[in-house]
Amino acid sequence: MGEFNRAEGVAIVTGAAGGMGSHCARLLGEDGWPELLLCDLDEARLGPVAEALRAKGAKVELLGGEITDPAFTERLLAKLGSRSIGAVIHTAGVSPAIFGDKDKLLEINLDATQAIVDAVKPRMAEGGAVVLFASMASYFPISPEADAAFEAPLPAGGTAELRHLVPNEGAAYTLSKRAVRAIAKREAKSFGDRKARIVSMSPGLIDTAMMAGEKNPQTEAMLAGAALTRLGRPEELAAAAVYLASPRAGFVTGCDLRVDGGALSSLGI
Repeated sequence: MGEFNRAEGVAIVTGAAGGMGSHCARLLGEDGWPELLLCDLDEARLGPVAEALRAKGAKVELLGGEITDPAFTERLLAKLGSRSIGAVIHTAGVSPAIFGDKDKLLEINLDATQAIVDAVKPRMAEGGAVVLFASMASYFPISPEADAAFEAPLPAGGTAELRHLVPNEGAAYTLSKRAVRAIAKREAKSFGDRKARIVSMSPGLIDTAMMAGEKNPQTEAMLAGAALTRLGRPEELAAAAVYLASPRAGFVTGCDLRVDGGALSSLGI
């Protein structure tokens, strides 16, 4: 769709078989990205997403695997070969309603995110961008000690060294997503040195299968009090993510975009 709409290089989407990731992949194709690498736990689930993109002329490669596997980033870079990376939209993650193991939740949402950022940074094309998915929940405080620890760089042992600060899976989700926002802020200069960008997005209550498992009186009350009293649509999240990944947002980096229908502002946050 024109030089202004994309950087050179491959566009990568993690969690690309999911409700948000699949829409991000589709809109990247519509935005003119000719080469995409779609990643998810189960490569077979990526088939329909890939076929729709290929039918419109995009070159699509697939990568299945667990993002917490230390070999995952090596396999991802091997798929790229010598090609640079124009965009990364990292939607892969889990919520407490679907995944009740707090340690694994920390590994998936935070350790794996940091590993992906570290892996792609040296391969970013000029003008390229990474978009990390955080969460509206990342703005909810846990405790001053835990909040500070998860906003700091990960220790050498990763989240295993921080688990004593995390009382349950709900706290694990909030803190891991707070850390994702901190990564985007902290890494902005090192990406800028490569003439690339990194940002995060914090979705609110979105109409996905994951959200269906999270409905409870608290979320219903939050929705009723929000500025927009409806669930967000996955395609609305995807449109924001693809915009942030494009040169149209070329002066946006190191910050978080709240896509929550005004839920946080209605809470005074």
